[in-house]
Amino acid sequence: MTMRSLPVSARMITIACVLLLSACESIEPVNSTDYPAVKKFTAGNKTPYVVFGETYEVLQESLDYKEIGVASWYGKKFHGRLTSNGETFDMYQVSAAHKSLPIPSVVKVTNLDNGKSIQLRVNDRGPFHDNRLIDLSFEAAQVLGFSHQGTAPVVVEAINDVNYPNLRPAVRKSSYFLQLGAFSRETGAQILQAKISMLLERNELSAVEVNILQSESAASVLHKVWMGPIDNEAKREDIIQLVRTANLGNPLKVVVD
Repeated sequence: MTMRSLPVSARMITIACVLLLSACESIEPVNSTDYPAVKKFTAGNKTPYVVFGETYEVLQESLDYKEIGVASWYGKKFHGRLTSNGETFDMYQVSAAHKSLPIPSVVKVTNLDNGKSIQLRVNDRGPFHDNRLIDLSFEAAQVLGFSHQGTAPVVVEAINDVNYPNLRPAVRKSSYFLQLGAFSRETGAQILQAKISMLLERNELSAVEVNILQSESAASVLHKVWMGPIDNEAKREDIIQLVRTANLGNPLKVVVD
């Protein structure tokens, strides 16, 4: 039976149903620029997922997430392409790609080289390269002062009171970090990292992480030995004294609020 042979009332109902279905199909996902709660999952949160033969898992939540690592940035090559959650990547807007944080998550990224920080939204997956922690848009890298170079050491911290607005806002505590040395060759950084780790272990401070992070420019690559986060200023000062007494350098202090 064709639609033309149906009674007028039946044809009207059929047309209404078709229009309703078409409207439903054309509804676009909400653009979460107002920083919604992270529990509202969007596209891009499939877990586990595989990229270049490596398997990655998405964290169930971003609450209290904080990690130190290497940031890189992406620009023209990906400008205008779709991100993992279906948005269009704009290199001139601030956004980020992360391998494991839920999408969307709002994070604060601090450049340990200069103390500059920015809050932005994770809407993409990556970076799938070496030991890099987060990939930032070109604009975000400009704000953090490293768009002229390839990478920078950073702290990435989920903003609890934005990602979880129904929770009582926590009192922000400062995080303390120490740069222990910078080397043009990774071997030098690895030797210092091993010595510092042994020193911390002997003094029952092995819970404090010691990492090698890269600052990569067109001219050179510096391998920097970073320690942290350290949970309070008193412990930071104790560690500084230990390092100085052991003749392992004069640590550079960095505070991340």
